[in-house]
Amino acid sequence: MGALAVQYAAAAGATVIATARPGEEADFVTGLGAHHTVDYTGDVPAQVRAIAPDGVDAIVHLAGDGAELAGLLAPGGKMGSTMGYGADQNPAAAFVMATPSGDTLGRLAPDAAGGRIRVPVTVTYSLADVSRAFEDFRSGTRGKICIQVG
Repeated sequence: MGALAVQYAAAAGATVIATARPGEEADFVTGLGAHHTVDYTGDVPAQVRAIAPDGVDAIVHLAGDGAELAGLLAPGGKMGSTMGYGADQNPAAAFVMATPSGDTLGRLAPDAAGGRIRVPVTVTYSLADVSRAFEDFRSGTRGKICIQVG
């Protein structure tokens, strides 16, 4: 989800600050369109404030401490969270859930087919290796994992 969020935000003209460890992870997200990266193993708020001293206009919360990230919002900023952080915790936040429906995929597919976004599949597994695919997913594989059926 983060890879798609980075691409759509950059395409919309946003200055994207993404979390990534230095090196391959940072190269990966900047290759998707992120303008800056901050190391999520360090002091994320301090790193973001060094880039955006007045705060950021929007946050896509996919990991980490929601309250800490919400503190980085500029006045009037908004936050969408897939981690259960919402308006009950901060009026600027909204809890969102993915809806893998035909309508959603119907909006994404033309962008992928037209090259406007890319789905960064980094590893493909056979159906017989599905348990290994899930192990790799849990360990934090970068990009998308594909399981080939047939």
